[in-house]
Amino acid sequence: MNIGQRIKLARTKAKLSMKELAQMVGVSTTSISKFERDITNPRQTTLLRLAKALSVGIEYFFREIKVDTLSPTYRKHAKLGKREQEKLEATIIEIMERYLTAEQLLRENTSAEIRLPRFQIKTIEEAEQAANQLREIWKLGFDPLEDLCGRLENNGVKVIKIDGPRGFDGFSCWANGIVPVIAFNTNVPGDRQRFNITHELGHLVLELQELTAIENAVHRFAAAFLVPAEAAFSELGSKRSNLSFKELLILKEKYGLSIQAWIRRAADLGIINDMTYSHLFRQLSAWGWRTKEPGNVSNEEPRHLQLLVYQAVAEKLITPSYAETLLGKPAVQGLPKAENIKLTEPSDDLAFLYATDPELTAFTNADLGAYNEENQ
Repeated sequence: MNIGQRIKLARTKAKLSMKELAQMVGVSTTSISKFERDITNPRQTTLLRLAKALSVGIEYFFREIKVDTLSPTYRKHAKLGKREQEKLEATIIEIMERYLTAEQLLRENTSAEIRLPRFQIKTIEEAEQAANQLREIWKLGFDPLEDLCGRLENNGVKVIKIDGPRGFDGFSCWANGIVPVIAFNTNVPGDRQRFNITHELGHLVLELQELTAIENAVHRFAAAFLVPAEAAFSELGSKRSNLSFKELLILKEKYGLSIQAWIRRAADLGIINDMTYSHLFRQLSAWGWRTKEPGNVSNEEPRHLQLLVYQAVAEKLITPSYAETLLGKPAVQGLPKAENIKLTEPSDDLAFLYATDPELTAFTNADLGAYNEENQ
């Protein structure tokens, strides 16, 4: 059991310091530190208070650790404070553990069967070629990509949506060194979501050698993956003296790529020259479209985890209440209905004990504010 790792993960996700958590639970900061390092184990009453303070069910502390490492592809979240970054990664770990649990229930192990292609590039132009090659490998053709998340999930990428803070666009990493993961912020427009997802896909598949302009290369990959050159030439022609914002609005809704990204795409492909590019962006600025564009692109929605969970329910491998746990439904304050959970791990027996022992459940609604565990 790694109760300490569980406590730390939940605390990080809640954006609490050890001192803040200690004050909420009624123990010393030293006690929290010892708990998290597995030097000492919390008493039964302390564990109940920890669950309440961290808004988790008591069984949370006894779940099997399924994500040992989370290796970011590229750290670029300077806009986020350290605590926000730690919360982000803790959230991803928590969701990934539920994801891997659902796969285990159905004996599905796509991460072992599917490997992402890798492309070594030295120039930004080669990033464009890599996007075309990936589309060819995945048999996507040159048409607009509906259900972008579904396309990635079908090819082994775990896509996670996060209610993220301002300054967070997307994040890509490898869970346990082998499972590709992309997290994206739902609090931005649909076209921005799509670009952020494909941008992070670029970080996963591109091997950048001696290339300093990493972000420029990954931006080019993202635009080319969403709108291949062949599609752009088909829609706009090979040479233009100007572009109509009405046609760009239509193309935005067709391909899920912003008007600004379409203008940049046309410039990168030589369809328009630098003078036209600058003129179009001056118009965008004058109309206030640089910060808020017209047009609607649907939000992206990862569905594979939901499908796994509902299949497990249909096969009677888990109960509906445990399905809600795997889907990340808000935790109910107090003790969980552990008797409704199908126990699949040895540690679940302990979780069941904590949730059903009369001596422990008597504390569910008790006021333990005066309790102070000085000797932990």
